[in-house]
Amino acid sequence: MTTRRDLCKSLLATSALALWPTIPVVAQSRDNTARIAWPYDTASLDAVGIGAQRSTWSVSLHLYDRLVTYAATDRSDGTRQYDPARLRSELAESWQVSPDSRTVTFRLRPDARFHDGSPVTAEDVRWSIERALTVKSAAGVMAVGGLKSADQLKAVDATTFQVTLPAPNRFAVLVFTIPFAAIINSKLANQNATAQDPWANEWLKRNAAGGGAYKLESFRNDQVLLTRNESWTCGDKPGMQQVIFQTVPESATRGALVERGAADIAVEIPPNDFAAIEGRGQARALAIPMPNHMDLMAANSQAAPFDDLRVRQAIAYALPYQQIFQSVFRGRGTPLFGAKGEPKPASFPQPSDFNTDPDRAMALLKDAGRAGGFEANLMYSVAKAAYFDPLSLVVRDALGKIGIRVNIDRIPGAQFDERVVARNFQLLLDNRVAWLSLPDYWFTAFYTGTSTSNLGNFNDPKLDRMLKDLPGDASPELYGERTAEMSRLVLTEVPMIPLRQGAVELVMSRGLSGYTYWFHGLPDARDLRRA
Repeated sequence: MTTRRDLCKSLLATSALALWPTIPVVAQSRDNTARIAWPYDTASLDAVGIGAQRSTWSVSLHLYDRLVTYAATDRSDGTRQYDPARLRSELAESWQVSPDSRTVTFRLRPDARFHDGSPVTAEDVRWSIERALTVKSAAGVMAVGGLKSADQLKAVDATTFQVTLPAPNRFAVLVFTIPFAAIINSKLANQNATAQDPWANEWLKRNAAGGGAYKLESFRNDQVLLTRNESWTCGDKPGMQQVIFQTVPESATRGALVERGAADIAVEIPPNDFAAIEGRGQARALAIPMPNHMDLMAANSQAAPFDDLRVRQAIAYALPYQQIFQSVFRGRGTPLFGAKGEPKPASFPQPSDFNTDPDRAMALLKDAGRAGGFEANLMYSVAKAAYFDPLSLVVRDALGKIGIRVNIDRIPGAQFDERVVARNFQLLLDNRVAWLSLPDYWFTAFYTGTSTSNLGNFNDPKLDRMLKDLPGDASPELYGERTAEMSRLVLTEVPMIPLRQGAVELVMSRGLSGYTYWFHGLPDARDLRRA
């Protein structure tokens, strides 16, 4: 029986097919073109520059190489997942860390070429990383790897790039995997620089100067077309000759395009649409675990009454975790609650030991002098409403039972970020992914400092000292011991209450294989193949 909803989706998909671009590219066919539907505009191609967004990082992964990347592990459902514990070469054919762990030397592939045919040199690498250090957002991540100034970077010869470090640093190689470390054709960029714009920032927003697996064919904010780089030597030759990233705002339309065979992959599929597509079986509805992700509820730990640990813990005991995991998150992902025993070494995110215990929650509020409860605002971004609309209602109901009267504040994403920066919030719902999924990176990025990543506005001198005292070349045993202590601290202090490690939900056409989950969470077409 065809329902009204099915009929509407069918009509919607038919109209969407008419709108999907017909692109006059030589040798284009449905078999050798990957079409990806997502809700994002792509305002910039420059992963480092101002205006970069998630879609920029995904497109950049195809246009630019980095020195190193991660190996990927095959999953039972035919997809793949990056392995943060296994590095592999990309532009660098090898790298070596000195005995004192203060110098890293990269040897470039001698046959690597940019898209214009010019060789990739160590000077291009040096220039690209120096450029990244001039941009605050990129520099902040590079600094985690001990890279803070241009005088640490050296082009030894045409194919040898060297980094010197003030101290041993376990992230010194890892930081070269991220989109901010994209290697740019410096000669081409400099030809388009100006006295007012010496790093060619404006030109690189709309133009590509890379040597990655794909070349830029055409670019609009709502559509990016790439063609395969037949001369690429930094990995296996991509299976698809062309890749189209198309902006399709409506989630129902994105899913319908894949079901009807007009697109191959659709991302950002809300739970109800995901379940419906899964039930119809015309396309594959996939939920791939995200090892570097955390859904969370945070409290402003520097503002009353949440500056009282007892209040934060009361909230943590009040939440109905199992209900949230099953009804809101549909049982997908990994629970981050109800741990038994001590925290695991060298692991984060990991479950807290909080379980639902309203009586204990009310006792803590009474002990904090808040037996009568209080009123609080809970904010989240409209962009994440698919999960956070129902989650906010569950939270409001649960906290109401212990006397905390919650007002829900559903706001635009830009305003959400502004309020986090200004520390103008009480409670919030959000999620975060880590570029570098090691515990001390999580603690540094998400539990210290003043960036928007420190959602709990946490400031603990003990944690700061623990991070400072952790040697950059700590043995696995020492690293495990120290990071377990840090986990115990943040999971007890609960400026952020972990809820789950999520799963990226997408729809993919049948007969397509090789989808790989990467740390930025968006599609990588380089390993896609048709059966």
